[in-house]
Amino acid sequence: MSWVTRPVLAVLSLSLAAALSPACDGGPLPASAGTASSAGSGTGGGAGGGEVTYRTSACGACVVETACVSQVNACAADPGCAAYLDCLDACPLGPNGDADAACERACPPVSGSAGQSAQQAFIDCRASGPGARCAGCGQVPAATDPDFNQTCPASMEENVCYKCEDERCCETYQACRDDQDCQDLVACIKACPGGADYPPCEGQCYQDHAAGYERYGHRVACMEHFCFDDDACGEEPLHPCVECQIRHCADEMAACHHDLQCALLESCQVQCESADQACLTACEEMFPTAVETHNARLGCALAHCLPSCGGTE
Repeated sequence: MSWVTRPVLAVLSLSLAAALSPACDGGPLPASAGTASSAGSGTGGGAGGGEVTYRTSACGACVVETACVSQVNACAADPGCAAYLDCLDACPLGPNGDADAACERACPPVSGSAGQSAQQAFIDCRASGPGARCAGCGQVPAATDPDFNQTCPASMEENVCYKCEDERCCETYQACRDDQDCQDLVACIKACPGGADYPPCEGQCYQDHAAGYERYGHRVACMEHFCFDDDACGEEPLHPCVECQIRHCADEMAACHHDLQCALLESCQVQCESADQACLTACEEMFPTAVETHNARLGCALAHCLPSCGGTE
């Protein structure tokens, strides 16, 4: 496993495991987990044990009550768009947990420019806006962090990991390569021992070479998103828990990579036992400015990846 993959995957798997233990036992989730994480799976019985419809599902409840409230209200104010909402609410669920596509297509068309505009705004919110982040809907919102939108030429590199970085993350790679502090940080991490001694060594490298962390963090954020799989830098299949987070929570993870304090918080918590709440809390108290960013990542993971990570909702 490459030098850059090992520490990041350790953080993704172990820090989430630490969060899952209290969450799955009924303890409080991070505030950023939001309504979606507590609304249920969307696959069980509805009220009174009847068939679940879009409106009574976890997906529909999150979209209508939380993620797309303003768009729903605007649509409901137009009679034609309101009829579309009523029809959509009654649709059964499709295999991905969202409203059945055939049922939605059969809903009455909306007439008038105002109603059509309101309907499209709601559809856009569901498909690619905040509603796409609702747990249970089966949507994967497009990652928006600039690290994921680099302009790179084709590479003749034969090493698949290097080729991936050359073709997807060339700008962040070059920025780190051109910065001696970033290169010193990379060298420090490469020299860390394995096993239990790795996390404290990694965290110490971050602190000893803090001036190079910003460019390093952007480099890792891009590589994590594009290159950590069994064909590139991972050299082995990703655990479904990690794969799910990379797929659903790319922006939240990138935000933590960009913040030295968040990286130090996660490096600290990886050293805690999963049920050692005192240890986890002590890490948060050491890096208080990073707690919100850290919890945003965990909240996204808890909302989308509990089944993949061995937890239950």
